[in-house]
Amino acid sequence: MWRMHLDSRTRLAAAGCRCPAAHPEHADERRVRPMMAGALALATGLAAMSTARSPGDALKADLLAAGAAIRALGVNQSPARVQKTVAALFPDNAVDVDATQFPVRVAVTLRALDRITCVTAATSVRRIEGDVVIELHGFASPSECGEHNDMAWLILP
Repeated sequence: MWRMHLDSRTRLAAAGCRCPAAHPEHADERRVRPMMAGALALATGLAAMSTARSPGDALKADLLAAGAAIRALGVNQSPARVQKTVAALFPDNAVDVDATQFPVRVAVTLRALDRITCVTAATSVRRIEGDVVIELHGFASPSECGEHNDMAWLILP
């Protein structure tokens, strides 16, 4: 820490300066600010990392959201309403929704998925069980994935 002459500190304090030497009662605050800035930077970094999901994780989250939305709609909805609701949950993909057999099942087909997403989906998003069952139709093994894939899931509310 730097030291100021007593007369200078008195003049600065009288002028309302917020210099460290002029206000020693703020010493704790000066020590806490760098720690708070570091904690904020760490939290921001962790938040950014958590939003960067793999294509498989993003696909699974989208399918789960579609299943929850279908279950929440109720059985008296028209197929057109179901189709519109589910399609809106996949804004980044070309999607076809077949709701003609709703409320028994809804088929969601994602078009032109890349090979990495297909391989991930064929292994980790094959079947999701819970309040709604979501099951991949076809793609018995990752070796069936090409460069561009149309993959269909049956959502059974």
